[in-house]
Amino acid sequence: MRWRTLCSIAGVMLLLLGSGPAEGKNFNHLLRGDYAFSGEATCLVSTAGFNTTNLTPLGQSFVFSFSVQGVRTFNADGTGHVTARVVRITHPSPIFPGSASSTDFEADFTYEVAPDLTFTVETSILTGTILTGLFKNQTITIANFPKFSGRISQDHRTLTLAHDEPTIETQTRFVGNVLQSTEQRICHRSRILLELKGVK
Repeated sequence: MRWRTLCSIAGVMLLLLGSGPAEGKNFNHLLRGDYAFSGEATCLVSTAGFNTTNLTPLGQSFVFSFSVQGVRTFNADGTGHVTARVVRITHPSPIFPGSASSTDFEADFTYEVAPDLTFTVETSILTGTILTGLFKNQTITIANFPKFSGRISQDHRTLTLAHDEPTIETQTRFVGNVLQSTEQRICHRSRILLELKGVK
Protein backbone atom coordinates (compact mmCIF):
# COMPACT_ATOMS: atom_id res chain seq x y z
CA MET A 1 0.00 0.00 0.00
CA ARG A 2 2.77 2.31 0.99
CA TRP A 3 4.64 1.52 -2.26
CA ARG A 4 1.57 2.39 -4.37
CA THR A 5 1.17 5.70 -2.59
CA LEU A 6 4.81 6.61 -3.21
CA CYS A 7 4.50 5.68 -6.89
CA SER A 8 1.37 7.81 -7.26
CA ILE A 9 3.06 10.82 -5.68
CA ALA A 10 6.11 10.38 -7.93
CA GLY A 11 3.88 10.14 -11.01
CA VAL A 12 2.05 13.35 -10.14
CA MET A 13 5.35 15.17 -9.59
CA LEU A 14 6.65 14.03 -12.99
CA LEU A 15 3.48 15.24 -14.68
CA LEU A 16 3.76 18.61 -12.99
CA LEU A 17 7.41 18.93 -14.01
CA GLY A 18 6.56 17.99 -17.60
CA SER A 19 3.86 20.62 -17.87
CA GLY A 20 6.02 23.63 -17.07
CA PRO A 21 5.32 27.19 -18.25
CA ALA A 22 4.35 27.41 -21.92
CA GLU A 23 6.65 30.41 -22.25
CA GLY A 24 9.65 28.11 -21.78
CA LYS A 25 8.83 25.98 -24.80
CA ASN A 26 9.75 26.49 -28.45
CA PHE A 27 6.70 26.89 -30.69
CA ASN A 28 8.52 27.62 -33.97
CA HIS A 29 7.75 24.08 -35.22
CA LEU A 30 4.10 25.16 -35.59
CA LEU A 31 5.10 26.96 -38.82
CA ARG A 32 6.43 24.53 -41.39
CA GLY A 33 6.34 24.53 -45.20
CA ASP A 34 5.25 26.97 -47.89
CA TYR A 35 2.66 29.73 -47.54
CA ALA A 36 1.48 31.77 -50.53
CA PHE A 37 0.79 35.41 -49.71
CA SER A 38 -0.45 38.66 -51.18
CA GLY A 39 -0.75 42.17 -49.83
CA GLU A 40 -0.57 45.91 -50.33
CA ALA A 41 1.75 48.68 -49.17
CA THR A 42 2.34 52.42 -49.37
CA CYS A 43 5.67 54.19 -48.84
CA LEU A 44 6.67 57.79 -48.15
CA VAL A 45 10.07 58.61 -49.67
CA SER A 46 12.24 61.58 -48.65
CA THR A 47 15.12 62.85 -50.80
CA ALA A 48 17.04 64.01 -47.69
CA GLY A 49 16.01 61.49 -45.06
CA PHE A 50 13.67 61.84 -42.10
CA ASN A 51 13.54 63.60 -38.76
CA THR A 52 14.07 60.65 -36.41
CA THR A 53 12.04 62.32 -33.64
CA ASN A 54 8.75 62.91 -35.46
CA LEU A 55 9.36 60.90 -38.69
CA THR A 56 8.69 63.86 -41.02
CA PRO A 57 10.62 64.25 -44.34
CA LEU A 58 13.67 66.53 -44.27
CA GLY A 59 13.71 67.11 -48.03
CA GLN A 60 11.30 66.80 -50.93
CA SER A 61 9.04 63.80 -50.68
CA PHE A 62 6.80 61.59 -52.80
CA VAL A 63 4.61 58.52 -52.33
CA PHE A 64 4.45 55.16 -54.06
CA SER A 65 2.20 52.15 -53.51
CA PHE A 66 2.51 48.53 -54.58
CA SER A 67 0.94 45.11 -54.57
CA VAL A 68 2.95 41.99 -53.76
CA GLN A 69 2.52 38.26 -54.09
CA GLY A 70 4.91 35.43 -53.35
CA VAL A 71 5.78 32.43 -51.23
CA ARG A 72 7.16 32.44 -47.69
CA THR A 73 8.82 29.18 -46.59
CA PHE A 74 9.05 28.33 -42.88
CA ASN A 75 11.65 25.70 -41.91
CA ALA A 76 10.07 24.86 -38.51
CA ASP A 77 13.27 25.96 -36.74
CA GLY A 78 12.86 29.75 -36.68
CA THR A 79 14.41 30.35 -40.11
CA GLY A 80 12.95 30.72 -43.60
CA HIS A 81 13.13 32.22 -47.07
CA VAL A 82 10.76 34.46 -49.04
CA THR A 83 10.43 35.21 -52.76
CA ALA A 84 8.01 37.79 -54.16
CA ARG A 85 6.94 39.89 -57.15
CA VAL A 86 6.11 43.56 -56.54
CA VAL A 87 4.15 45.81 -58.91
CA ARG A 88 4.71 49.46 -58.02
CA ILE A 89 3.04 52.75 -58.92
CA THR A 90 4.90 55.98 -58.06
CA HIS A 91 2.27 58.67 -57.60
CA PRO A 92 2.64 61.97 -59.52
CA SER A 93 4.04 64.83 -57.44
CA PRO A 94 5.60 68.30 -57.94
CA ILE A 95 9.04 66.66 -58.21
CA PHE A 96 8.11 63.61 -60.29
CA PRO A 97 5.50 62.87 -62.99
CA GLY A 98 4.86 59.32 -61.78
CA SER A 99 5.89 55.90 -63.09
CA ALA A 100 5.27 52.15 -62.87
CA SER A 101 7.57 49.16 -62.44
CA SER A 102 7.81 45.54 -61.32
CA THR A 103 10.52 43.90 -59.23
CA ASP A 104 11.40 40.40 -58.04
CA PHE A 105 12.61 40.17 -54.42
CA GLU A 106 14.02 37.51 -52.16
CA ALA A 107 15.39 37.33 -48.62
CA ASP A 108 16.19 35.04 -45.72
CA PHE A 109 14.32 35.67 -42.48
CA THR A 110 13.97 34.51 -38.89
CA TYR A 111 10.72 34.06 -37.00
CA GLU A 112 9.47 33.37 -33.48
CA VAL A 113 6.12 31.88 -32.48
CA ALA A 114 4.59 32.69 -29.08
CA PRO A 115 2.32 30.40 -27.01
CA ASP A 116 -0.75 32.50 -27.89
CA LEU A 117 -0.17 31.83 -31.64
CA THR A 118 1.16 35.31 -32.33
CA PHE A 119 4.47 35.46 -34.17
CA THR A 120 7.10 37.86 -35.47
CA VAL A 121 9.24 37.85 -38.62
CA GLU A 122 12.54 39.71 -38.96
CA THR A 123 14.46 40.26 -42.20
CA SER A 124 18.00 41.64 -42.24
CA ILE A 125 18.10 42.71 -45.89
CA LEU A 126 16.07 42.19 -49.08
CA THR A 127 17.60 42.02 -52.56
CA GLY A 128 15.76 42.49 -55.83
CA THR A 129 15.98 42.91 -59.58
CA ILE A 130 13.87 45.53 -61.37
CA LEU A 131 12.07 43.87 -64.30
CA THR A 132 10.22 46.78 -65.95
CA GLY A 133 10.09 50.56 -65.81
CA LEU A 134 12.64 53.39 -65.73
CA PHE A 135 15.33 51.38 -63.96
CA LYS A 136 14.88 48.02 -65.69
CA ASN A 137 17.65 45.46 -65.03
CA GLN A 138 19.06 47.40 -62.09
CA THR A 139 19.36 45.71 -58.70
CA ILE A 140 18.22 47.05 -55.33
CA THR A 141 18.69 46.26 -51.66
CA ILE A 142 16.45 47.28 -48.76
CA ALA A 143 18.10 47.55 -45.34
CA ASN A 144 16.58 48.11 -41.89
CA PHE A 145 13.42 46.33 -43.02
CA PRO A 146 10.72 46.62 -40.30
CA LYS A 147 9.69 43.65 -38.20
CA PHE A 148 6.40 41.96 -39.09
CA SER A 149 3.97 40.87 -36.36
CA GLY A 150 1.01 38.59 -36.93
CA ARG A 151 -1.31 35.80 -35.86
CA ILE A 152 -1.69 32.12 -36.70
CA SER A 153 -5.11 30.53 -37.18
CA GLN A 154 -6.09 27.59 -34.95
CA ASP A 155 -5.46 25.11 -37.78
CA HIS A 156 -2.14 26.85 -38.63
CA ARG A 157 -3.19 27.21 -42.28
CA THR A 158 -3.83 30.98 -42.40
CA LEU A 159 -1.47 33.73 -41.21
CA THR A 160 -1.65 37.52 -41.00
CA LEU A 161 1.30 39.93 -40.96
CA ALA A 162 1.72 43.70 -40.67
CA HIS A 163 4.20 46.22 -39.28
CA ASP A 164 3.65 47.36 -35.69
CA GLU A 165 5.28 50.77 -36.06
CA PRO A 166 6.81 53.04 -38.73
CA THR A 167 10.49 52.44 -39.42
CA ILE A 168 12.99 54.32 -41.57
CA GLU A 169 14.25 51.96 -44.28
CA THR A 170 17.10 52.50 -46.73
CA GLN A 171 16.83 51.44 -50.38
CA THR A 172 19.99 51.35 -52.50
CA ARG A 173 19.99 50.90 -56.29
CA PHE A 174 22.90 49.56 -58.39
CA VAL A 175 23.94 48.97 -62.00
CA GLY A 176 26.28 46.03 -61.61
CA ASN A 177 28.39 47.03 -58.62
CA VAL A 178 28.08 50.76 -59.32
CA LEU A 179 25.93 52.69 -56.85
CA GLN A 180 23.15 54.70 -58.53
CA SER A 181 21.08 56.08 -55.65
CA THR A 182 20.24 55.73 -51.97
CA GLU A 183 16.93 56.85 -50.50
CA GLN A 184 15.14 56.64 -47.18
CA ARG A 185 11.49 55.72 -46.88
CA ILE A 186 8.80 54.74 -44.38
CA CYS A 187 6.29 52.06 -45.43
CA HIS A 188 3.26 50.30 -44.07
CA ARG A 189 2.62 46.74 -45.29
CA SER A 190 0.03 44.02 -44.68
CA ARG A 191 -0.01 40.38 -45.76
CA ILE A 192 -2.38 37.40 -45.76
CA LEU A 193 -0.68 33.99 -46.03
CA LEU A 194 -2.33 30.67 -46.97
CA GLU A 195 -0.67 27.28 -46.54
CA LEU A 196 0.20 25.46 -49.76
CA LYS A 197 -0.69 21.83 -49.15
CA GLY A 198 1.58 19.27 -50.74
CA VAL A 199 4.30 21.81 -51.57
CA LYS A 200 7.41 21.24 -49.45
